[in-house]
Amino acid sequence: MHRGDDKNEKAKIEEARRTFGEYNLKMDENYEVPESEQVDYKKKRQQMILLEGSIHKIKVDFNIKVNDLRVRKQDIISTVKRLYDRLELINGELGTPESLVLPKIDEKVEYPEKEFNVTDADIE
Repeated sequence: MHRGDDKNEKAKIEEARRTFGEYNLKMDENYEVPESEQVDYKKKRQQMILLEGSIHKIKVDFNIKVNDLRVRKQDIISTVKRLYDRLELINGELGTPESLVLPKIDEKVEYPEKEFNVTDADIE
């Protein structure tokens, strides 16, 4: 396809032939760690601080989402309760009583942090 030889390509091929099988091992006495790969106490400490900050942000975001879902659930339950009251009124007028089950919030499951609240009754 090529007419003539490309000098750059020839130089690259020659370089590859000369250095084939040559590995700069990390155990070699002449090996020097590149500046970008060098690790010291300050770099690791900075990395740890950044990671701790990221973890904290993720935890805070998660807690905000959980609290938002709690509020949303409370709103849904209050809406359902209002609709059930209306339905009971309609069923009463029609004379067809139905037993409706209103969803409840299990305090121990939904609010585990309340276990740490201490009241006067607990102290006594």
